[in-house]
Amino acid sequence: MTDTATYPTDTDQYVLAEVRGGTGHIVLNRPRQLNALTAQMYHDMKAALDAWKDDPGVEHVLVTSASPRAWCAGGDIRQVRGAVLGGQVEEAGRIFAVEYALDGLIADYPKPYVALMNGICMGGGMGISVHGSHRVVGPSTVMAMPETKIGFFPDIGASWFLPRVSRPGRRGEPGLAVGRYLALGGQRFGGADAVALGLADHFVADEDFGALADAVVEEGPEAALARFAREPEPSPLVDRWELIEERYGAGTLEEIVAAAPEDVAGMSPSSLVRTFELLERGAADGSVRSCLERELRLAVDTIARPDFAEGVRAVLVDKDGAPVWEHASVADVDVAAVRAVLDEKLPLPL
Repeated sequence: MTDTATYPTDTDQYVLAEVRGGTGHIVLNRPRQLNALTAQMYHDMKAALDAWKDDPGVEHVLVTSASPRAWCAGGDIRQVRGAVLGGQVEEAGRIFAVEYALDGLIADYPKPYVALMNGICMGGGMGISVHGSHRVVGPSTVMAMPETKIGFFPDIGASWFLPRVSRPGRRGEPGLAVGRYLALGGQRFGGADAVALGLADHFVADEDFGALADAVVEEGPEAALARFAREPEPSPLVDRWELIEERYGAGTLEEIVAAAPEDVAGMSPSSLVRTFELLERGAADGSVRSCLERELRLAVDTIARPDFAEGVRAVLVDKDGAPVWEHASVADVDVAAVRAVLDEKLPLPL
């Protein structure tokens, strides 16, 4: 799947990019929509990062938000739904291809990539932050991968990083059970949790985000973070680690649903199956890019299924919170068909 730029373009400039001294500075500039990422925003961010990658005048990259409420609420999934309903499934798939190519570029970026993740950071917002080298959160940070609620699945490389979350003192030990907990029910967690899980590196006071951004430009990331970073408060999620492992460490999805029915109530059964199987593959994979390629194949398949359009309708369009899912339970989903899709991958555009 190639990027032929046939996806919808923006009428306003939602990504501002400039070089300030040795800093390549990107500002997410769609505050009224909490920086929900459009197809053009993915393209503009990737173009800037590609240009700066080999530019000797750019020593590091800083990404900030123009919204005090949000880093990024995720991808503009209504844009994708509109393309699907208009019979443009290939164009919709191309949006994901550019998004995942951007995430892969960030994961492999040869220069420091500093993401200041204030406020809401969900879905696609995690894709443009968690893969970076310097991930900064604060007390206001709220993170989640809530895709099963809209008939989709946690993507943007989540099949790589969610199975690898780990608690302090046990770094390197896989946390697949906790990754399942975050993915299947789209559980929200805060900045202190993100640091504890290894999904963020530094914790700063909310009121210091602006000063930190200026310091990164003036002093560089290491000196700036050494001055502003502070010890996070205790992680509520880590306090529940054993209980989560007990419920989500089961061998089958059916056992998890039986053990924690309240966590997954209302989620698309098809999405739950896709998510469970995807994380199993991601836990055994060897690279972020490979996971993203598998996710792209699954995304193209998922958006063509009824649950995607219906889930987005129920949550983001009509907002009635009453989706009518294709399947009544996870037991009704054809697992073999899902696994067959996961056996395939689609290359990311260059």
